[in-house]
Amino acid sequence: MKNLRRALGMALRYKWSIIASTLSAILVAVLWGANIGGVLPIIEIVFNGKSLHDMVDQRIADANVEILETRAEIQSLTTRLVGVADDEKPLVEKQIAIQEDRIAAQQAKIARMESIAPWIRKYTPDDAFETLIVVFSILFVATLLRCFLLSVNMYLVSRVGQRTVLDIQQHLFRNTLQMELHELDVRGTGDLISRIRGETGSIGVAITTLFGKTLREPLKMFACVAGAAFVNWRLLSFSLIIVPIAAAVMLGLARVTKRAHRRAIEESAVLLDRLFQAVVYLRLVRAFNMQDHEHDRFRTVATDVYRKSMRISLFGALARSNSEVLGVVVIAMSAIAGAYLVLNRETHLLGMRLCATPMTPSEIMLFFAFLIGVADPLRKMGDVYNQIQAGAVAADRVFPLFDRTPAIQDPASPRRLDSQQASIEFRNVGFRYETPDTGTTTGETTAFELRDFSLIISQASSLAIVGANGCGKSTLINLLLRFFDPRSGAVLLAGNDIREYRLADLRQSIGYVTQQTMLFNDTIANNLRYGTPDATHSQVVDAARAAHAHEFIDQLPEKYESSIGEHGGKLSGGQRQRLALARAILKNPPILVLDEATSQIDPESEQLIHHSLARFMQGRTTIMITHRLSTLDLADRILVMSEGEVIDCGTHAELMARCPAYRRLRATQMREAA
Repeated sequence: MKNLRRALGMALRYKWSIIASTLSAILVAVLWGANIGGVLPIIEIVFNGKSLHDMVDQRIADANVEILETRAEIQSLTTRLVGVADDEKPLVEKQIAIQEDRIAAQQAKIARMESIAPWIRKYTPDDAFETLIVVFSILFVATLLRCFLLSVNMYLVSRVGQRTVLDIQQHLFRNTLQMELHELDVRGTGDLISRIRGETGSIGVAITTLFGKTLREPLKMFACVAGAAFVNWRLLSFSLIIVPIAAAVMLGLARVTKRAHRRAIEESAVLLDRLFQAVVYLRLVRAFNMQDHEHDRFRTVATDVYRKSMRISLFGALARSNSEVLGVVVIAMSAIAGAYLVLNRETHLLGMRLCATPMTPSEIMLFFAFLIGVADPLRKMGDVYNQIQAGAVAADRVFPLFDRTPAIQDPASPRRLDSQQASIEFRNVGFRYETPDTGTTTGETTAFELRDFSLIISQASSLAIVGANGCGKSTLINLLLRFFDPRSGAVLLAGNDIREYRLADLRQSIGYVTQQTMLFNDTIANNLRYGTPDATHSQVVDAARAAHAHEFIDQLPEKYESSIGEHGGKLSGGQRQRLALARAILKNPPILVLDEATSQIDPESEQLIHHSLARFMQGRTTIMITHRLSTLDLADRILVMSEGEVIDCGTHAELMARCPAYRRLRATQMREAA
């Protein structure tokens, strides 16, 4: 509940909406009780054919008769007291005290009737039928007003809940964009999406419930309970004896429901992750005939979610049943006790005093009406516990991400980055990370480590990095872009540690093209402008021409405004890589990083792109990760890596002469090219 309270604290930002909704809820409750209170005049008019004038006069007359009869009874008891034995006197004295209390109660009733009589005589008609019309008109207007206020309350409460969810989602998404990349691999995409979208929704429902039903319905119940207490508070207290037992049952259900919600939410996140992966890799699933396998995995998780959801539904049904049974028992107890008091003109039951004076049929019917009025709010409160418990569990899963502080942050006093200085140095860099070993089922990990790695890339020079998979090529790029920070040593740009620069300035100075092209489900123009939103159309076209993408773009029906589908699915692999290259060219950075940027481009286009790259690389510091022989020709130097260490660095001719590892790589590439 701690994290749910934090969410409620965020909701208090919208205090004026909360205040207005609370006031409207109070008025709804008052009008709810007032509508039920209209039962009394209707009963008097319909069953007795009397106007409100007659009702007041009759009440006063009946009270006076009751006082006279009670005084006569007291006189009789006083006379009897003289002749009774000493051991019987306490009983007679108690009866006299009871009768005196009845007189006091009747006198109080007369005072109440006489206080409202002038208002009734002045503002209500003296005809029974006309009085009935007035009463129903008042009830109709009150009902319209109550419905209007209820709509206002529900709208304002929904606004508070939705705005709070929006605030949480925005903060979570901002944190997710700054999340370390390895955390995304560990948590899974489905889990993150579930937390940001699904579970924040549960928090919103809980907030709406707490400021809505949980406030509004108890106020309506209080109005009815207050009305019943005004009629006969002693009978009400007797009727509510069962409430503590029902409350204990409800608390027990709340605890088990919270545990069930936690398990269901966790399984739902797994289900979403399974669904996301199967859809994203649908081509792979079909290519390997794994449809049945994926369906079985999905069915297994979906069945678990179903079972846990049904368990929650069972607890919800039990909570609702508990509320219904509570309402029935309370009404039954009050009906039995009230019927005994009215039919026998008694004030006591089982030795307990339940009223000061015998209740009239109209009073007991009004009492029952108020108790029945409690039943509707009580029924609506039946699902409140489930919703609040679901919100509490969701908050416990969401707020750890909400509070997460990214490990990679801007310095307190950032250094200004000179975009004209682009020399890069890896100075005694030490770095290590572990990844799960996909070849085992025992949770083992595979470690990679850079040990005292040093490398200098001069400004405006180009370096190609080659080596077997897993040797550390991509790790160098990740360190340069500060996706990770080294555990020891430093990465320097323009002679300064890159941790001294703002992340935005550092990454703005680097153009990054990956082998796995990352394109959005948007237009070509918007994909090319990604990172350079202010670029003009002519600049976009020039960048596309430089990457030899303009030719195929110009053949599309909507040209640069053509949508390319999810992950650029409407384009070929080579076309996607050209767009990624054009995006980097449009950014016009002083540092260019190419990670197998031309691996999916046909040889003819590759030659044209290489000519463009050769021109674009002039005056820029360039790092290329590649296995292609033709791309190596663009580099001034070639760095050979193996298991996180530098094997050798030099020109192609120098490496062929002195580096066996490079010769083996070259021979392998030649065989693959053939």
